[in-house]
Amino acid sequence: MGRVTLSFLRHAKVPSHEGDMPLTDDAKADIDRAVPRLRALAGEGDRFLFFGTRTHRSRQTAEALRAAIDPDAPAVEPAWGLRNPDLYLAGERVEMMSKPEAIAGQFTKRPMTPEAVRAHPFFSGFLTAPDRIEYWLTHDTPPGENATAVARRVLQFAHSFTASVEGDMVVACVSHSPVLRAILVRGLGLSDPGEPEWVEAIDLTVSATEMTYRFRDQDGALRPDFLY
Repeated sequence: MGRVTLSFLRHAKVPSHEGDMPLTDDAKADIDRAVPRLRALAGEGDRFLFFGTRTHRSRQTAEALRAAIDPDAPAVEPAWGLRNPDLYLAGERVEMMSKPEAIAGQFTKRPMTPEAVRAHPFFSGFLTAPDRIEYWLTHDTPPGENATAVARRVLQFAHSFTASVEGDMVVACVSHSPVLRAILVRGLGLSDPGEPEWVEAIDLTVSATEMTYRFRDQDGALRPDFLY
């Protein structure tokens, strides 16, 4: 395999997390600032791939980065490994959102009310926490994936690129704040930085024998026993 660098980026600016919101009109400024940094990860002849999730904010960010860096790269696709934590309520998977109405509004197969969401032990704490993502990050038994499970899932996604038969490449992976914070705290053993900046990134370089990381001014190697 060649050298594979994966850049895990938070999506660009949204007006709120009350639903699956599109990017704001001024989100382009943060995307533009991320473009030179992403370009600098590539060597001569490196290929680019761009992945997002199924949310508007992730997909739109990935598509804007692709348009600016390599419009000839394959079209943006949702990567299941990059999704937000799997949380469950009344038998349905729900996205983390900031209002009980937005969580209840995700139900398509059975009725759900904001009052029932507020009454749930995990979601009642989540919705009222000063930092909702920190609440999930430090909760060992949420109704679904905890932060350790998310970190392992995403780092296994990254490690899977060691099976690639292609040459050197840079993979831009636009995801969400809970995913990045889980990688940092539970995967890399770093301190929780709080909410990452819009389009801020964690860079991982993977090979058959090691995985190294860089985040802000911190760098190092992943302990090999974490993945399996």
